Amino acid sequence: MIFTTLFKRFILGMGLSLASLLYLQTAYADIPLPSADSNAPTLSDLQEAQLGKQFFLSIKASGQVIDDPLTNEYINTLGNRLVKAAKTNGQTFHFFVLANPDINAFAGPGGYVGINSALIIQAKNESEVAGVLAHEITHVTQGHVARSMEKAKGVELSALAGLLASIAIGVYNPNAGAGAMSATMAGAQQSMLTFSRSNEEEADNIGMQVLYNANFNPMSMPNFFETLQRTQRLYGTMPEFLSSHPLTTNRIADSQSRASHFPPKAYYEDPGFDFLQNHLRALTASNRHGLVTQYEKELTQIAPAQRPAVEYGYAVALKNEGNPAKALPILERLHQQIPDNLWITIALCRSYAVNKQLNLALDELAKLHAANPDNYPIVYYYAYTLMESNQPKLALNLLRQHQLDDPDDPIPYQLLSQAQGRAGFVSDAYQTRAAYLMSMGAPKAALDQLKMALALPNNLEINKAKIKAQMEEVQTSLNGN
Repeated sequence: MIFTTLFKRFILGMGLSLASLLYLQTAYADIPLPSADSNAPTLSDLQEAQLGKQFFLSIKASGQVIDDPLTNEYINTLGNRLVKAAKTNGQTFHFFVLANPDINAFAGPGGYVGINSALIIQAKNESEVAGVLAHEITHVTQGHVARSMEKAKGVELSALAGLLASIAIGVYNPNAGAGAMSATMAGAQQSMLTFSRSNEEEADNIGMQVLYNANFNPMSMPNFFETLQRTQRLYGTMPEFLSSHPLTTNRIADSQSRASHFPPKAYYEDPGFDFLQNHLRALTASNRHGLVTQYEKELTQIAPAQRPAVEYGYAVALKNEGNPAKALPILERLHQQIPDNLWITIALCRSYAVNKQLNLALDELAKLHAANPDNYPIVYYYAYTLMESNQPKLALNLLRQHQLDDPDDPIPYQLLSQAQGRAGFVSDAYQTRAAYLMSMGAPKAALDQLKMALALPNNLEINKAKIKAQMEEVQTSLNGN
C-alpha cells in the first residue's frame, strides 16, 4: 500500500536498522482506520489505544526518547498532577521527554504526550512547562487528537503511526513522499498534528483552568506564548511548537485576559525544576567539552540561589565528559549542603560507582531506599548498582519486591531480565522479555522469546507448563490479529 511505502521511507530516514523496521511493522496487524466521511464512526477506544502504542513505539525507534529514571519520574509526576486537575473521563495518559533541540511538545493518539528537552531547558520556570502539558492534555480530553485522526481514510495502522511519529519528532519532509503520494494527501497528513484556531483557543481556555486547579499560575501559559513569539522575532525562525500550534497576537491577548481573571491563591512549583533543567542539559549535550566550558563561565556569574543546580549540572557534565574524579568532590560538597536532594545524591552515587567506590554508592543508596522505599529512581539505581557490584540476586529481590513493570518504560523490564539471567534464572529472563514485548504489542517477537525459554535444557515440567500457557495466550493474540 502507498502509505506502507511512505512509512518505510520515513523510518529509514530516521536512521533505523532493518531489524527495527521489521519489528515495528510486525508489532501490530495492519488494521485500517475508519473512513473520514461525515457519517463514519470516530476511532474506537481499542483502535486509538493500538494506534497510540505503535505511535509511541515508532517514536522510541528514533532513539530520541529519554530512558532516564529521574527524568521520567519528574515528567510523569508533573503530568499526573495536571491530569488529576482535569476532567479526563477515564482517559489514560503517558508522558515522556525527547532529546530534541527544537522547542516543541505534542499530543498523540492514546494519550501519549511528548515534550522536547529543549522546551524544558528554555522554560523560565516549571509553571511554563506545566502550561504546555496542560494545553496538550486538553487537546486529548476535548477529542481534538482523536478527531484529527479521522482525516486518514482507511490508512493502515502501522503506516499511520509511523507517519505521525515522524511528524511529531520533526523528521517529516513533505517532499520526501512526492513519488509516493500527491502533495494534497501529504498536506492532509501533515495537518493531523496541527490544530485549528478554535481547537487552540479551547486548549488554552480549558488548559488554563487545569493549570489553576493544579495550583500553577495560569499566567504562565500566555507568558510562554510571549517567549515563543519573542524567539521568533529575535532569531527569525519559527519554534517547532508554533508550526503545529498557530499563535496570533489576539490569542496571546485573550489568554492574558483570561488568566488575569482567576482569583489569586498560593501556587506551588517543584524546587527540583532547576535540577531537571541542568540534568537535561548534561544528558543531551552534543558537545560535552563545550558544555563543561560553558558551565565554568556561568559559575562565575550565577546568582547564589541558582548556584546549587548549576554546580550539579557542571558535575554531571564533568562525569559525562569522562572526568568523574573532578566531579566527585563537587557532588560531595553539594550533598553535605543539601543532603535531602535526590538529584545530587543519585549523581553522587553514580560518581562513586564510576570511580570504583561501589561500597560507598551502595551505602548511600541503602539509606535512600530505607527512607523512600517506593521511589522509582532510587529502586532502579539501587538495583543497577547491585548489578554493577556483582550481586544480581539482591538486585532481583529488590526489583521483584517493587514490581517495576511499567510497559511504557523498557528500563525496569530490561534490568529485571538482566538480573534474572545473571542470577541463573535464564528461563525467567526470557519470559520477562516476552511479557514486555506483549505489553508493547509485539506478539511475534514475544513468541520467539518463549520458544527460546522452552528449548532450554533442564527445564522443570512445571516451568514448561507455565511457558506453554504463556505461549497459548500469545498465539491467541496472534490469531485475533
